Amino acid sequence: FLPRHPGKGQVASEGYRNAQWMEGQLIMVGRFFSFAWVPIGHQVFFGRPSAELTLKMMRAQEEDDMKRDHVEVMRDVVERSWEETYWVERDAAVDELYYGTDGCFE
Repeated sequence: FLPRHPGKGQVASEGYRNAQWMEGQLIMVGRFFSFAWVPIGHQVFFGRPSAELTLKMMRAQEEDDMKRDHVEVMRDVVERSWEETYWVERDAAVDELYYGTDGCFE
């Protein structure tokens, strides 16, 4: 018995023409999963990439981004840094407000 979940998957002709959603099933197969388009009898299997492969692909994408537009990549890094700084400072302020009250302990 394999767990199955009904859903819709997108199919298209060559060159991504005539794209449409078609009834299908998500099928769990051990650590893998599959999607089967029931009306056309087609099935595709997927697996989770290793952590090493994921990091390698992310680094390769980052290198490609740097080749294209240094300024845009740097802006993105700065925006993420600012956002992280905001949340760190916000958490610290909340901690100080909460843990700084009498009778409260960590």
